[in-house]
Amino acid sequence: MRRSILVALGMAFVVLSHPIQAIARQTEDANRIVEVKTEKIPFEVKYVFNRDLTPGRVKKVTDGKDGVKTITITKHLVEGEVVKTDREESIQKPTDAVFHMGRAGFQGTDRGSFTRAKVVTMESTAYLPSDGNGKGITASGLRAGFGVVATDPKVIPLGTLVFVEGYGFAVAADTGGAIKGNKIDVCITDRQAALRWGRRKVKVHIFQDRHTKGMRLRGR
Repeated sequence: MRRSILVALGMAFVVLSHPIQAIARQTEDANRIVEVKTEKIPFEVKYVFNRDLTPGRVKKVTDGKDGVKTITITKHLVEGEVVKTDREESIQKPTDAVFHMGRAGFQGTDRGSFTRAKVVTMESTAYLPSDGNGKGITASGLRAGFGVVATDPKVIPLGTLVFVEGYGFAVAADTGGAIKGNKIDVCITDRQAALRWGRRKVKVHIFQDRHTKGMRLRGR
């Protein structure tokens, strides 16, 4: 809608390729067969606000560790025939990786934590709220301001919450003719600060979480 200045984590269990161990062994008395299968439970990556961090900064505080689901199947035999099958499951829960992020940026959410979908490196530029039609209203219907970014909806859909390193927490709420593919345009309210931002590569942490209040959500 405006010009810019300067130019899945599903928690479904994932089967390990070797380590799904399907071990079938016969006990000494030949009265049972025990099979043990293990499945990895991938950990998630969580982000929480930390007001002690400077704007635009993100810091890893906890490493993640996968969990394990173990399934034990015992087949009881009589004269070589299975007469009874017992199944036991045990789960070692995964430990989430945790990142802290500076609180500066979009203030329109009251969520305490966010789940990461992925991190991508993007080319960034900056724009003023008055750019484009001059009314300061974004493609989603939200008012432009610090914490609002423009993206290609095919790459980052409108409503997606993100953290842009060096900028801060933000919502994808706008679009732009030059914002295609792996590009992001951050809204900065001060002209000189926008000019200083220039054009730079940034890491964008994309969350599974979305913001929808007051948004038209075009280009989902």
